[in-house]
Amino acid sequence: MSVEKDEAASSAAALARQWKLENGIGFLLRLLEAKYDGLYQSVTRQTDITPRQFGVLMALLQQGPMTASDLAERISCDRNTLSEMLKRMTARRLISKKSHPDDRRSIQVQITAKGTSALMAVVPAAARLQDLMLAPLSQDDRAHFLRCMLAIAKSPPPEPGA
Repeated sequence: MSVEKDEAASSAAALARQWKLENGIGFLLRLLEAKYDGLYQSVTRQTDITPRQFGVLMALLQQGPMTASDLAERISCDRNTLSEMLKRMTARRLISKKSHPDDRRSIQVQITAKGTSALMAVVPAAARLQDLMLAPLSQDDRAHFLRCMLAIAKSPPPEPGA
């Protein structure tokens, strides 16, 4: 092994010994996601609408019909994942799809009456869930935490090798 590889391995080992798992963003995000998923199931008391489907329905309710591309961008979801989700939601009649009136090559998605009803059944529980998740924080810290999460989520990806 070369001297450079030995130094890199030694540096990595030192970093690993100092690493605090509880300070790792990936570890914390997984903990938060697990907590959220468990609470979502227990607080909403349903399994019909997943958290991602909740986002789809909320976006369509608030912004009206939109193309699948615009919806994917709005909820930060890749188009393949969204396409599969929209198929399932269409089959359950939570949304409807039709050709876009200005561009026949794209589809327009809209929430149905059944989708609106299903969403309204979950909204109060979703608001309660938000309060439960943020309960350990003061009001000021809640707003700051959410702003920080949004800033990280919406920041452009770093350059490779940066």
